[in-house]
Amino acid sequence: MDFSIKDILNIVEYGYFSRTVINYIYPYIIDESLKFYLLLLKSIWNEDLDKALFYANKVISTTTTTTTMLKELARFEKIDILLKQNKFEESKKEYMKLKKGIKNLSENARNIIFPGLKYLVSIYEENYDCIRLWSKNYEESYVEKSIIKYSKARKEIKKENYNKAYKLFIEGYNLAKKFPHPTMICSGLNNAAWWIMNEGKEKDLIAANLLEYYIGYYFEDLNYTYNWFDTIFEVKKINNDMRISEICNIVNELKKIFPEVNLDKKFNRSFYSKEFEKEIKKNFKENTIKFRKQKEVNIPILFFSTYTALIEKPFFTKSHILKLIFEGNKDKIIKFFSANYEKMYFFNVMMSDFDLKKAERRLLNSEDVEDSEYNISPFYLARKKLITELFKKPKNFKEFVFNYFKLRDEEMKVFDVFLRNCVRYDIKWPVTPYPKGKVRDFALKYGLGYKRVALGYYSFEDDERVLIDDIIERFLK
Repeated sequence: MDFSIKDILNIVEYGYFSRTVINYIYPYIIDESLKFYLLLLKSIWNEDLDKALFYANKVISTTTTTTTMLKELARFEKIDILLKQNKFEESKKEYMKLKKGIKNLSENARNIIFPGLKYLVSIYEENYDCIRLWSKNYEESYVEKSIIKYSKARKEIKKENYNKAYKLFIEGYNLAKKFPHPTMICSGLNNAAWWIMNEGKEKDLIAANLLEYYIGYYFEDLNYTYNWFDTIFEVKKINNDMRISEICNIVNELKKIFPEVNLDKKFNRSFYSKEFEKEIKKNFKENTIKFRKQKEVNIPILFFSTYTALIEKPFFTKSHILKLIFEGNKDKIIKFFSANYEKMYFFNVMMSDFDLKKAERRLLNSEDVEDSEYNISPFYLARKKLITELFKKPKNFKEFVFNYFKLRDEEMKVFDVFLRNCVRYDIKWPVTPYPKGKVRDFALKYGLGYKRVALGYYSFEDDERVLIDDIIERFLK
């Protein structure tokens, strides 16, 4: 395989989200500067600024004429790194060098550099003069258009025009969604929810619920989501939304996975409040009616997708539940889940869905559409949707589930991420990953799709894939 700089730029436009494709193509890249550039980006995404600065300097110091574009792209990243390290004078020197070289860059490189520089200037305007735009073509990209909308929204915030800022953030979100760029999507919804909080409670809750859904759909790492969860918590508190208990539970469970994150005391509360328990019981009765209309063939997939969606696995799944689920006797299943609140909650997640289109229509026209029907955390419903999408046309599904339940708890958590990543990374990439060997055999045996399985597999780093290899091998026996 051979990859040009243009191919690489079309991939890395997705930011952190492009990691899985970069992991796939990295072994095939021969050009040393290009390898250093990708290692620079991965270091930034890992929040290792010292290592990122090292690789940025590596790229910039190369002397070949073919790497001129990479030099300036690395310089652009270096500016941001230096700013984060509070080295303002050094960053300004690099900025001045970058300005001189912009006119010689291709449109692909400018598409990445211009919006980011414009954003940096809007934040550090006391340190930088205005950027001369050598081209307007960068405004053709949805993600760049989104950034421009967000920049305009921040100006409206300074004027305390919060409703206008909200509208601009939502417009930016809609543009980012067309790309799609997960971080930009969530950034727009987060800002919309936060800045409209004191102006219109209903609007902020709609935006917060959508934000929660997209966090569940696109992200695993608390380092990327904690501030967004903080916004969701505050919105739910203002709106007296009893699902605030779920947010506390999600964040505290994620805390166990990422103990280095300092949690605010606001999240230190029990999962179930008395009000929430009443709501669980009420929703359970309503969901049993929906369940009786459900096709028996769908029950195992609904159960499995719900189980994988939950961060903390419920103890009752260690019992005879699998036999019960695959038998499909609805009366027995309902009786089993009616035993306590934990089981009823699981059942409610199993039977709930998040109407994404309806929620989006309500963002700017909250009076036009009735309140959404979901009563479960959109975070869990998004994660559940990823798995139901993956198993739309499964093969050997019963065997798959029984193999899954043979895994140790820690293996399950890693494998859950792998399964979700198979779908969440499935967009139209410039390069299509393809699995090899046993990974390919795994995709074929269970009808999961070659591209999706490859995307899930390469979402892990080299050393992490050793565990995935071991698990996949057990699924092939």
